[in-house]
Amino acid sequence: MTARPLDLPDFSNPPVVETLMSAQFDRLSGLQTAHFGLYWSEVHERYPKTEEHGELPSQIERFPEQAQPGVGIQFQALEAPPTPRFWFVDEGGTELIQVQRDRFIKNWRKIGEGALYPRYEHVRGGFDQDFLNFDQFVSRNQLGTIRVNQCEVTYINHIVAGAGWETHTDIDKVFTVWQQPVSTYPGQAQDLTFRARFPISDQSGGFVGRLQVTLQPVRRLSDGVPMFLLDLTARGQIGEGTDFFDLGREWIVRSFAELTTPAMHKIWGRRN
Repeated sequence: MTARPLDLPDFSNPPVVETLMSAQFDRLSGLQTAHFGLYWSEVHERYPKTEEHGELPSQIERFPEQAQPGVGIQFQALEAPPTPRFWFVDEGGTELIQVQRDRFIKNWRKIGEGALYPRYEHVRGGFDQDFLNFDQFVSRNQLGTIRVNQCEVTYINHIVAGAGWETHTDIDKVFTVWQQPVSTYPGQAQDLTFRARFPISDQSGGFVGRLQVTLQPVRRLSDGVPMFLLDLTARGQIGEGTDFFDLGREWIVRSFAELTTPAMHKIWGRRN
């Protein structure tokens, strides 16, 4: 992990409610359901709760992009029966590990209004330790070799009305990607849904991944208060390890600052 860039935007109270770090690797065909139970026995003390979910599909960012297959029936030969994606969750539900045959994911989730985002360096340190332990488990049980082929960083933000804006019509008070028309036609948009992809380059200008940004107007389930759901995901790869995490985080944080207004930055306590 590299040092945090000194000029990276920093907020004392950011609206982030969940972060995710994912290392995708070549599929471990020898990893069977029983092995996930054996792995849980090793992490049970820290992650006593479990859930089962469907496997996530493999995703690789390429440039240029490959053509999408045409519509039709496709058949896939499976080396082994599909296994679930297992969640191992800590007692408070704040941290969890997700594991499947070709993916290791670590999440931090905000539980309760008073919870504070523990910062990237803390989350990255936790991922590195848990991923190392999983790698050692795979090696000890002769299940193959983990070869990382894609990394992913995700920040999910809940921007709730009441601080700087009131209704979804106040789009331009929160985001820089839209300016409300002052003319009668079409008038002011009542909300905005936004989705965009941006290529990520390394220091030499070479393509290493993409940043995907999704913005949705929603309402908070607990009380119906308007809210913007802003998801920023950086996916790509540098070398053979997880070095992309730092670059992905940097693109996410800088892009978040560019996509949101200075007025909101004051509310979130921007420090630089």
